[in-house]
Amino acid sequence: MIISRRHFLSKIVIGVAAAPWLGNFCWAQTKGKLGYMKIVDVAAMFMAMEKGFFKSEGLELETVPMAGGAVIVQGVTSGDLQIGWTNVISLYQAYVEGFDFKLVAPGASNGRGKNESHAILVTKASPIKSAKDLEGKTVAVNTLNNIVHLMAMAWIDKNGGASNKVKFVEVPFPQMEAALNGGKLDAVSIHEPFATAATEKGTARVLAHPWGDVLARFHIAGWFASEKWIQKNKPMTQSFIRAIARGAEAIEADPEASRAAMIKWAGLNPGLADKIGLPIFDKTLSEKDLQSTIDLTHKYKLISRAIKAREVISDVAPKG
Repeated sequence: MIISRRHFLSKIVIGVAAAPWLGNFCWAQTKGKLGYMKIVDVAAMFMAMEKGFFKSEGLELETVPMAGGAVIVQGVTSGDLQIGWTNVISLYQAYVEGFDFKLVAPGASNGRGKNESHAILVTKASPIKSAKDLEGKTVAVNTLNNIVHLMAMAWIDKNGGASNKVKFVEVPFPQMEAALNGGKLDAVSIHEPFATAATEKGTARVLAHPWGDVLARFHIAGWFASEKWIQKNKPMTQSFIRAIARGAEAIEADPEASRAAMIKWAGLNPGLADKIGLPIFDKTLSEKDLQSTIDLTHKYKLISRAIKAREVISDVAPKG
């Protein structure tokens, strides 16, 4: 299903009507509003906040937790947010539809095996054992037509099922477990820390780690802004990039502190801190890793045309 510009704009109107309009909002040189998700993938930002890296770079950021990348994209489009976190699929869709969004900093990457941060879960008593068994069933994703939805479809098709015979519905990550256990869903495609929280209770089991099965390594999401804004605010953008990179370095240097930050910022249960699957926290953006998901997005017709990864990377972004 290709996302049209009209679809984007209609959702933006709804989003703006539901939130306080900031028509006279003026961003001072060191102040801004940042949209993010309460998931472990945003740990570099959590660490940057905890360690004071943004402040030391001269930035004062208001951080706003939101439901998903698609909603954050709408916030950046409306001007309510200046920098946002998004899954790469939502970014590709916006770019193809004419929005001038560019990635400015990496966020997290999925790595097969050791760095799996996503799972498809079913109840422990479910008869579902394979991708084929999902045909005719209802599967939850946090947002339709985003990376969670794309990878679920790709995994099903790769493993003997037919994704076009599966009913996908939108359910926020925090609500998936209850809906699954309540019998409203047959399976959920769910991210950390919610995946481990559900399995630790003993009522759900992992059907698959679909992301690593589909692609060995890829960028899940990253930080982005409007190219027009980036060009007008390069020093501020570069300060943000440095702070995020320092946050990623801090995760490597002090894993215990990073997990404490996840407990605080993502609402993670302390008992799960050492059990959850963590992604790779990159400090550079890889064209190769982006191109693999661009090609898959085009294959599943979630974008109307193929693009090159370099088109969605800002000239100020760290590349590797």
